[in-house]
Amino acid sequence: MPEAMTYPLVSVITPVYNAEEQIDDFLDALQNQQYPREHFEIIVVDNGSTDRTVQKIQSHSDIILCRRTDVQNPYAARNEGLSRARGDILVLLDVNCTPTPHWLQNGIRRLRKTDADLVGGQISFTYSNEETFGEWYDSLLFVDMKDLIDRGQSCAGGNLFFKREVLDTVGPFPENHRSGMDLYWTKKASRAGFKLVYDAHAEVHYPARPFLPLMRKVFRVGTGQPKVWLDNDMHPVKLILLMLYQFVPPGTRELRDKIERRGKDEMRQHLPVLWGIHYLQKVVLSLGWAKGFAKYYLSKS
Repeated sequence: MPEAMTYPLVSVITPVYNAEEQIDDFLDALQNQQYPREHFEIIVVDNGSTDRTVQKIQSHSDIILCRRTDVQNPYAARNEGLSRARGDILVLLDVNCTPTPHWLQNGIRRLRKTDADLVGGQISFTYSNEETFGEWYDSLLFVDMKDLIDRGQSCAGGNLFFKREVLDTVGPFPENHRSGMDLYWTKKASRAGFKLVYDAHAEVHYPARPFLPLMRKVFRVGTGQPKVWLDNDMHPVKLILLMLYQFVPPGTRELRDKIERRGKDEMRQHLPVLWGIHYLQKVVLSLGWAKGFAKYYLSKS
């Protein structure tokens, strides 16, 4: 990075809900970034925690603590943080994503050294001591930021950098859905002419989910996706056909490709188990789409 006088002010915004087990390590990792501490503010938005999350945040110096409790979802909390932010560059970071020491510096450099308006950083998965099949599958198929950006010019919001003019143009996140609105918002920014790019060096570490939490996440995300697609001119008949198609048993090519690109050699030996999880995930996702599809049209009636 250039000399200190040229550093932009950055606002890092994190929504939290009952995060007492993660918050100390998370804030320590943020406060130990290589980017000069006087040039970034940390805004943590509590979304109605009932544990000791707030008390733990208050024990850390130089943290801006906000609260948003009328709507309980990460988008409402992010909007609250964005409304308080003073930075020229805004950064969204989830509390379960642990940033590497050069994470912030690298993301800011990518924004300033290229013509990008938004940067989605790398999310690298970590495993528990048990290293379950569910965790393997999660790390293979989900939060592939490069793939999301390359294919659809949208991405997850858990590790996202963007210029203030993007927020001024696109506006806040929709708050009436629990999942999927980060994809909706970044897609909206891309359609407005802003450039979204991927950066492997703006890296955070994310714990892979075991099987049951993973399936709950798949269903929840699925409920938010129909709004993204239908608002971007997908024909409803096409979405219905996609729902039905998920019940067709898949091949193994996608899994093999993901293992080759993102996985470990030993995953190949357990391909049948991972295939079974893959098929079940498709069915659960379809059920989430069905709920989101119904919710979309009921909200318009």
